[in-house]
Amino acid sequence: MVYCGKASQGCQNCRTRRIKCDKKRPECSQCIRVGKKCPGYRDQLSLMFRDESSKVIQKAHAQWGSSSSPIDPSGGSASTSASTSSASAWTTESPRSASESPATSTPLPLRDVAPTRIPRKVELNLEQQGMHFYINRYLVNHPDSPRTRDQIAAYFSNADAAQSIMAAVGLAGMANLLGNKNMNLLARSKYVAALKKTGQLLSGNNPASLIARIRSVVSLALFEVVQGRGPRVTVGSANTHINGAVAVLRSVLPIPHVPYQGAQGVLQLLFSMFIPYQMTDTPLPPGFFDTLKFCKQLMQEVPEVCVVDLGIAIARLLQLSSIADHTVLTDGRPSTNDLIRQFVILENAFNGLEGRLFKVFSYTENQGEYPPSAVFRGKWHAYTETWAARIWNHYRWARILVNQRLVKFIIDYPISTGQIIPPAQRTKCYATIERLAEDILVSAPSHWHHPMLDPQDTRKFEAGGQGNSGAIGLPSLLWHLTTAGCAPNVPIEYWDWAYNLLLTVYKQMGMQHAKALSEMMEEHRAKLQKEIIKEIKQEPDF
Repeated sequence: MVYCGKASQGCQNCRTRRIKCDKKRPECSQCIRVGKKCPGYRDQLSLMFRDESSKVIQKAHAQWGSSSSPIDPSGGSASTSASTSSASAWTTESPRSASESPATSTPLPLRDVAPTRIPRKVELNLEQQGMHFYINRYLVNHPDSPRTRDQIAAYFSNADAAQSIMAAVGLAGMANLLGNKNMNLLARSKYVAALKKTGQLLSGNNPASLIARIRSVVSLALFEVVQGRGPRVTVGSANTHINGAVAVLRSVLPIPHVPYQGAQGVLQLLFSMFIPYQMTDTPLPPGFFDTLKFCKQLMQEVPEVCVVDLGIAIARLLQLSSIADHTVLTDGRPSTNDLIRQFVILENAFNGLEGRLFKVFSYTENQGEYPPSAVFRGKWHAYTETWAARIWNHYRWARILVNQRLVKFIIDYPISTGQIIPPAQRTKCYATIERLAEDILVSAPSHWHHPMLDPQDTRKFEAGGQGNSGAIGLPSLLWHLTTAGCAPNVPIEYWDWAYNLLLTVYKQMGMQHAKALSEMMEEHRAKLQKEIIKEIKQEPDF
């Protein structure tokens, strides 16, 4: 791109009027004063990719001494008379006789002296638009975005694979927002090309390209989440890629001179697989537990080993939940009592893990004045690192599911639960669910920057120790938000806030997974309303 002078970060209205913009959120003071809708501000990437070709052309022609543009609106050159006068000036500038003039001084034809036509604007093709959309919406402007030039350059360490994946994800997001079928077909073709190039990258088995290989495979999973074919199909397809990334990383462990010898990277991938296995109701493979045990061996002497114990507890939750969903239970039977006892034991284990996690991954809760749609109840968490923020939400999500199951047992099997669970436990379960659900909502600014937030404020919410992965962790947050908003007995405010955030993510990024989850929330709410109406009708008339 070509630039023309210093870029302004002000809104389009102020730039057009050539006045100073104070860049306040959500609207600048100048627009409010004149009663105009403020169109918002350009981000850093938009400034980098701004196209000011037409301004440069105008400046160039001003320097050439021409008051008019060499290009008329129809795309033609300047008028014939102007060209003719220009040509005559060349021929009459230094009159000489034919004998004095050498052969090389013969006036040039008009076509050789006329200015070259310069296009007003350099248009991006579809693939470039897809990459621009990916970089702008999925790579930068996230809490876990790359910050330095070297970190961004790392995404292009393998240009062919990286660019194909970026174009595929970006085009898929744009196609969803625009409803453009041709763009969607191009996204699919880029995805197929990315699969092939990533396969070639994996076959190389070069240790120096390990991060590029992992990033490529995980980005392929992101494409599945963005394009979306229903939440369960989407996460199932994405999980296939995550399994591949785990296999790649597991094959090179232990890695010397890396914290926990590379176990943390494997654990991040394993935790991202819990939700797909839960949604698709698929049993965890034996290799999953083997990898967890191997990570525990690598982290035996460090307090962070509690993360492995959390992973084991969540894996156990998925196993017990599958049993509960596929077994015919009878109130008061030993098999029912035994299953309920195992969930009570699991709840006690999660309760103990909370203290251990806080010792290793402590955080603080803060309060401030922010847009209500962006920061739940004005509260936000300050985490020590991005990894810690994600671990805490995995913990909250899983423990909500445990207590949700206990509440269901208390309602459906009063005889069995009466022998095992104290009467006050139901109230305690509801209190635990509400507390953890609120924490998930409050944690959102640490995982995703809402467009209503001022960039200066978003820096407060970001944790250290970033992996420079952009929006890679966002799909898990969306599912955690859905669970928090649909948890039993939580205030309706939770549902509203989580639902609106999902819609905002979709409108900003075109991530079909966000839209699918919002539709699931709508179905959940409609179901609850029907149950309430049914209960009202069943009440006796007095």
